[in-house]
Amino acid sequence: MKKKIALILAVVLAAAMALSVTAHAAEIGSSEGGTTIAITDITPRGEQKTEPQTEKESKKDETKAYAVSSYYPVAVQTSEDGGVRLLVKTFLVPEDTAPSALIEEELTRRGVAYEATDILRREMAGDTERKTVSQAVTVNSETDKPENILPLLKSTLDYREDGFAGVLTLDKDSIKAKESGSSGYSYTLKEEKEFPNLDRNDLAYIPKTAEKNGVTLSLANVDWTPMASAADNSEVPSLFKATALYTGTAWGSKADGYTVTADYTGEVSRTAKGQVMYSIVYKEIMPESSAFPWKTVGLVILVVGAAASAAVGIAFLVVFCRKQVPKKKVQKDPYADRPKMHRPEMLRQMDRGLEDER
Repeated sequence: MKKKIALILAVVLAAAMALSVTAHAAEIGSSEGGTTIAITDITPRGEQKTEPQTEKESKKDETKAYAVSSYYPVAVQTSEDGGVRLLVKTFLVPEDTAPSALIEEELTRRGVAYEATDILRREMAGDTERKTVSQAVTVNSETDKPENILPLLKSTLDYREDGFAGVLTLDKDSIKAKESGSSGYSYTLKEEKEFPNLDRNDLAYIPKTAEKNGVTLSLANVDWTPMASAADNSEVPSLFKATALYTGTAWGSKADGYTVTADYTGEVSRTAKGQVMYSIVYKEIMPESSAFPWKTVGLVILVVGAAASAAVGIAFLVVFCRKQVPKKKVQKDPYADRPKMHRPEMLRQMDRGLEDER
């Protein structure tokens, strides 16, 4: 029975050890889609000095270590945050440069591998250029009078062109009005003429036409006024004054509107595009082997605990089974307490005699 119990315990412990080894191997070596083995080479952090074979190879290594997308960093700084090394590379690049072009995917410096974690951006101001400009403005007006034109023009004007910006002021001396169009019209032209000292009121003395401003007018009406009489007591006038009215049609033209031009002048400025400062922050990549295998240790402890529980249960079962087996009655030897005798033959004869009596 003891041999069987020991054999069972040995089998349980062997199975537990095999399960622990299998679980540990799965934790380290397996992943979804296949089995992957990662090997991390941890080199000393001290500066490694390697001598290139030629001067050309030396320059090539220097370019590879510092230049990123044809740009060289203006500063390289190292620091430490919570025991993790940080490396910051700062670049001054044109405004349209993509920051992703400055990130190094595989960065190793003095034996330490880094990965990019943050990008910092800062715009740098460029140079300012100034100049004086003049800009003409045109508006329409119904009149050419200055007091009616000024309300149509703004006192200031915003200027934005070719990157320059500023405020221009109206130059009142530059205001000019010009007819934008004209149309003809007709009107009646009148002229009055007097003809005094006429001896009689006869139309023959009155001209039938007259001229004014180059226009020929026609006689329209004549008014007669007596001036004096021939005798003192006579009522018949001897002299007359004629007032003749001449009329005619004249033609003229008028402006339909005016085109007003004015100049605005002032100083404008523009700022040239500056460079952009990018700071790429890299964090040290910690080796994967440094992580403690909590899952594996927990699984091993669980398996060992289960095996120990099984062993205790089996031992308890064995003890319980032993108590249930009935004990056999053992007959006591009647001669066990007798002293040893030097003649066994005599003892045997005595025993036969006692047996016969029974």
